[in-house]
Parts: sequence; structure tokens; C-alpha cells
Amino acid sequence: MEFRILGPLEVLDGEQSVPLKGAKPRALLGVLLLHANEVVSNARLVDELWGERPPATAENLVQGYVHALRKQLGSDTLLTQAPGYRLRVLPEALDLLEFQRLVAVARTAELEEAAALRRRALALWHGPPLADLSFEGPARHESGRLSELRLETQIERIEAELELGRHAALIGELESLVGAHTYQERLHAQLILALYRSGRQAEALQAYQSVRRVLSDELGLQPGQALRDLEAAILRQDEALVLDGRTMPTPSLPAETPEPAPAEDELRPVTVLFADIVGSTALGERLAPDDVKALVGECVTQMSQAVEEYGGIVQAYAGDGICAYFGVPHTREDDPERAARTGLRIQEVAGKYARDVTEAWSIPDFAVRVGINTGRAGVGVVGAGSPQTVALGDATNVAARIQSAAAPGTIAVGAETARRLEHRFFFEPLGEIPVKGRTGHVSVSRLVGPRSRGRSVALRPLVGREQEVAKLRRLVSELEAGRGQALLLVGEPGIGKTRLLAELRSLLPDETTWLEGHCLSYGGLPSWPFIEVLQRWLDVEIGDAEVVVRTRVRARLGPLFGGDPSRVPPGLGRLLRVELGTDAATAPEEIRRGYVAWVEALTEQRPVVLAIDDLHWAHESSRELAEDLLVLTERAPLLLVATLRRDPASEGWRFRTRVLTEFSHRAAELALEPLTHTEAAELLGKLLPGAFDDETREEIVARAEGNPLYLEELLRALVEGGGLEQRHRTWTTALKPSLILPPALENLLVARIDRLPAGPRRLAQLAAAIGREFPVAVIERVAGESSRDDLAVLLRAEIVREVRRYPELRCAFRHGLLQDAALTTLTPSSRRELYARVAAAFEELYAGSLDDHLERLAH
Repeated sequence: MEFRILGPLEVLDGEQSVPLKGAKPRALLGVLLLHANEVVSNARLVDELWGERPPATAENLVQGYVHALRKQLGSDTLLTQAPGYRLRVLPEALDLLEFQRLVAVARTAELEEAAALRRRALALWHGPPLADLSFEGPARHESGRLSELRLETQIERIEAELELGRHAALIGELESLVGAHTYQERLHAQLILALYRSGRQAEALQAYQSVRRVLSDELGLQPGQALRDLEAAILRQDEALVLDGRTMPTPSLPAETPEPAPAEDELRPVTVLFADIVGSTALGERLAPDDVKALVGECVTQMSQAVEEYGGIVQAYAGDGICAYFGVPHTREDDPERAARTGLRIQEVAGKYARDVTEAWSIPDFAVRVGINTGRAGVGVVGAGSPQTVALGDATNVAARIQSAAAPGTIAVGAETARRLEHRFFFEPLGEIPVKGRTGHVSVSRLVGPRSRGRSVALRPLVGREQEVAKLRRLVSELEAGRGQALLLVGEPGIGKTRLLAELRSLLPDETTWLEGHCLSYGGLPSWPFIEVLQRWLDVEIGDAEVVVRTRVRARLGPLFGGDPSRVPPGLGRLLRVELGTDAATAPEEIRRGYVAWVEALTEQRPVVLAIDDLHWAHESSRELAEDLLVLTERAPLLLVATLRRDPASEGWRFRTRVLTEFSHRAAELALEPLTHTEAAELLGKLLPGAFDDETREEIVARAEGNPLYLEELLRALVEGGGLEQRHRTWTTALKPSLILPPALENLLVARIDRLPAGPRRLAQLAAAIGREFPVAVIERVAGESSRDDLAVLLRAEIVREVRRYPELRCAFRHGLLQDAALTTLTPSSRRELYARVAAAFEELYAGSLDDHLERLAH
């Protein structure tokens, strides 16, 4: 007997169709087929058939439907198994299982075979999935999920066909698909590429303009980076669009576009992740080779997708596992966190995949283990035929060893990774393990999960912000009086924006509602910080069952809207990924309008503070929602707070401009400056109680240059590195703080350098080789007069500043640690070469006054 659900439900006995009578029995069979070979409980079946209002006789009715179906299907097919029923189906007898098998095999097949396999898989479809069935529970979303799976397979098949040079034959199909899936940018990219390769350049550009207008007019968005890059490549007739008369792969749509890898070898902080399938070798004894290939290949693909989701790169595939880098080719300040979240994501998808493996192959112990380590590595290109960028050194070797020591289904991390993430994640110590080739052991911890983004971590003492705190008190007083306002906390990383935000919260009376969200550097969902705010208020999380979310919505949102859950704006449901009514809002403006209505309803009960941290990382959708809430401050007791860095290109800076130009009568901006020398010395004494000898205190304070985070991490590096000792109740150090770059700050500082274009970035390294302060004439002698343009970029990016223009133009790094960060990326050989070129330039430019530069030349 065969079953079909990739279209209207159909049961075949040989060539004959088996008639199935009644909507409810058909729906029950549909649910069992969606969970073929799984036990589906009575409670789940009742929920799927009747939802929240089942009849009193629901369980008896289910038994009756099962009895009727069993007569038609056979008692050996429809089994009673506590706590419900199981439909036993051979994989080849259900079109959905066969579709999934073909797609899985295609992912690891050669190009031609992969295209053919996907064509076979798509041929199994004969209409919208489950088109004639009606469900009341979670299964009602299965049609959408299966349709998305079908579309993804179509896109992958077209991708392969494009690579095989069949662009002309695909145009008609692609035009039909983009008409049906207007917002699917990959389809638009494929159509544009197919048109261009078919000699229809003008039509390709018209197709780009068409999708640009649709996205702009209907969603208020611009095309993604991949589409924009494709248009630019067409305009410049890029030869890379055609390879040997064939097609090249359509550009993918990454979460972010990385800078190109450095042309020369460099040293940089890297977080390395290893993940592999436990016991994959033994699978060969239990399964056929093609099944092993399909099983392992699909899991490795899902692990790779998790890496790319958080902006990492997969450097190598090792049969049943991967090696991934975070920090190559460019550093980001949160690379360790990205790697940790990737590890959690890998275990999440591997857990789901393990259930599929158990069902399909009866393998109960399928699992993945992950190892993560952070440290410095030598980054460069190796290989001749197919060169690759690799990160070599102790950090990578230790990561591999940590991964091999991890228990199945867990994530093990090195000591440096755990130390940097201790405020963001929970860890359990695992002790120490030996590493081949190392004299000592390494400490390992198990990554348990993320901490709440709430204020669970001890805050550093607040020093030297008396004027700012006084301003916060005035804002709180005005909020208590019912006056809405906007507050901007602006400053460089580590200057104390988030600390001041915590101080604001401590000043609020109990009768105030505090809402807080955080923008993510690695993307996340559109409008994420506002989704986070709503989820926290409802006490739900991503991944909670839809019934849980809907229950919380009724319990908490319903009373805000007259006690009638049907009046809750549907746009809030869209943000929470649940349906709150028949008219589901899809337009972004409807979602924003619903969110504003919710916040306004809260302000009718008590004053509200809504704070968004790190707005410089905001998505355009978050900025637009923040601007809509800005309007609400005109009529409601709402204090809208944002913390952000000085980044004129960011969405957060656009929001700041709107606040200060159109809402200046309700706006306050606190631009945080570095602490004074006296204030920094006071903070040092509070961070580590006890007296410091004068030299030690002066060196630490001078090194931090008034940045509280830098001071805290410099002190921590000295303490943990054994550089501080207490003699006669006085702290002293034998190390020179001026020679220390705290590991916790390295990513933050190198990331600022890495965000620069290639030319200014190399110039920053050159300037760092000269010193904290440098004559521009030396820069020009070494790098050429064109370096003036690159220097202008460094000035605008606030990496360096002008010191003076007379008698010669001199610039300096804005912070000594920035100079060190630029210098640490150079390998010893590159550094020696730069020093030699700099020395030669000094000798040529200052031949008559070399004595004045001897100290600089000596290093």
C-alpha cells in the first residue's frame, strides 16, 4: 500500500485508489502520515482534529476513526501503541519520505547526479501538500513547511542546472517562480544571471530594477548584498560571471559580506571550532555505503549551515566533521560568542537529525561532539593547486584535542574561550586534559547554555559620572510627571554606556515598567531587540511551543486590550511567529503599528522605559520601529533609551540624527568621555582594594587612558598572569603594563582595524610600526603620496587624530591599545621588514637631525 501527501491525500492499493470517507478520518490519517513510523498520542490527535474546543467524546471518536481506517489499511499497518497510535510505512511507500531521501542524497552527489536526483524528488509532487485536509493543531503549519522545502529544492536544482550551463532553458521557469515568490531574492538572482548569460543584459538589469522596486515599495527594504553585487558585476561586464562558456554558481546570500582575506600572512586572534559525528566509522558496518554517505553528508551540511549562520567559515571537511574559523579572514569583537552559539546551534540541529536517523535507520546513539578554543594563530594562504586560508598554531591544535575529549552530544571549550564568555554563558569545569606536543595540560569546560541577557552579572563601580547621573535623575523626574522623552548614550566601546544604563534602571521608582532589548552583531531576526523585549515581557522564548506562546498572549496581552484577545494586534503575533487571528498582518508598517499600540497600552498603566542596547548594530527594521516609538513620546510617558557607538554609517546613527533634528525638544544626549586621571585611579582602587605603589598605579592608569573597560581588563590580565603581587600591603608589578594587550580586548581592538578597507588597514600597520605618534612625511616616503587618501580614512574612522600641522604634519593613534592591536597582526618577518623601511625613511628625511629620532630608530 502506498501513501501520497505531497498534494491531496491519496492511498493506493496497487493501481487502485482506496476511498477514504469523512474529513476527520482523513485528517487523522494525514497526521499519522506526517509522523510516519512514530507514535502519535491520543492527546495530540485530539488537538489536531478539534483544537482548543474538543467535544466531550473526542477520544471515543478518535478510536472510531482508527477502527474504520484499520479496516481499510490493515491491522499490521495501523498499530495501537501507548500512548496512541503508530502508522507503519516503508520509506518507499510514502512520497514524503522518498522525497526527503532523494534530497539528502543529492546534497552529497556530483553536480549532474544532484540535479537529476532533485528532479526526481520534485516529480513526486502533485499539488499543494495536504491540500484537502484541515487541521486545528500544529499540523496546520505543515503545509507551509513542506512548501518551503519544495521551493528550497527547486532553488537548489536550478542552482545545479545553472552551473551545468542550462541558463536559457531555465528562464521561463524562473519567471514563473519569481512571480509566485516575490520576496525570494535567490530566485531573482538566478533569473538575472540566467538572462545575462543568455545574452539578454538589458533584461537582466530590468529584472534587478523590478525586484528593487518591489522590495522598496512593499517592504521598505533594499536588495541584499548578493543582489547588489550581481548588478554591479553585470554593469562592469565582469568576466567572472561566465567560466569556460558555462555558468558559475549564483551568488549566495550570506548574513554579512566579509572583507577579503589579507594578502600576506598575519597573526590574529581566532576562535576555532571542531565538530564531528561520534562513531561514524562503525556506521559502515551497519549500513550500505550510499546510506552512510547520505546520513553523514546531511549532518555535515547542517553543521556547516550553522557555522555560516553566525558568520564563521568552514575551513575543512574531514569526512564526518568540520573545522571552522571565527576571526578569519577578519576579526570581530564577538568571535568567541559566535562560535559558542554555533556550537549550541549544531547540537540543536544534530539532536533533531538524530531522531530522523533513529527513525530511518534504527540507530539509537547518533550524536555530535564539538570543541572550541580561542587564541592567537598564524593566518595565511597555503597550497598550490587550490590554495586555502588557514589558521595554524596552538589554538587550532588545542581545539582539535578538546573536541576529541568532549562527550557525545556536548560542547567542550578551552579556558580562554570560557573566560571571555563567563558573563554570557553557563559553564561546568571538566578538569584538565593532556595535549600531544605540549608539556602542560589544558583546562576544559562544558558549555551548558546561554545566560539571560538580564543584569545577572556584577557591575563595575560607577566613578566620575556625577553630571551624567544628575541628568538621569532629571529625566526620571520628568518621566514620573508623565513627560515622554528620548535619551541617547553615545561613546566608544568600553566607555560605560551599558553601565550608565544600569544606573538609570536603579534610579527608577517601583511603579515604572522597564523593557530592555539588545541588538546583535551577527544579525538575528529583523526587529530582533523589540522581539526580545516582547518575549521577556510575556516570559516566552524562541522555540517555545505555539500553544504556550498563545496562552501567554491571552493571559497578558488580552487584558491590555479590553480583556478581548481578538483585539490584540495581529502584528504582535507575526513578531512572535504565531497567528493571533484570521487577518494575519504581513506588512511591516502593520507590525510596527501593533507594537506601538502595545507599548502605548503599557504606558496607560504606568510610565515605561524602553531601552535598546548597541543600536549601532541595528537592522533597518529595528531603526524604523524605534522611530515609530519616538513619535509615541509626544503623547505618552515613555522614555526611549538607546546606547550606541559613533558610527555614521550605522542605522543607529540615522536614528540619532532623527532624534536630534525632529525631536530635540524631547531629546537628551550623553556623550561619554574618558575618565580623568584622578577618576581612573579611584576606579582602580575600587576594582582591586588596597594601596598601589606610585609607579604601578601610574602605569596602569596611563595605559587605560580613561576607558573603564580597558582599565578593568588590563588589571585582570595582570592579576591572572601573575604580574601583580602584594608586598607590605601594597600592590606592585614587575611587568610593564605598557607591554600588555589584554586578551579580552584583543578581538575588540583588532576588529576596529579589520573593519577598514585594505589600503587604510595596511597604513595603520605601517603607522603602528613607527609609533604612537608619527610624522606623515615618513608614511608618505614608505607608502607613497597616495597614502594621504588612506590616512583620511583612518582619521574619519577615529583610529588616528591630527596632533599638529607645524612645523610638520604629525598624527597619533587615538589610543595606545589601538596601536598595539595594529602591530600585533604583523608577523615577526613583516614587522622587521617594516622597521627597516621606516628606519630608511627617517635617515633620508631627517639626515641632519637623526639624534632627535634615535629612540624611535632603536626599536
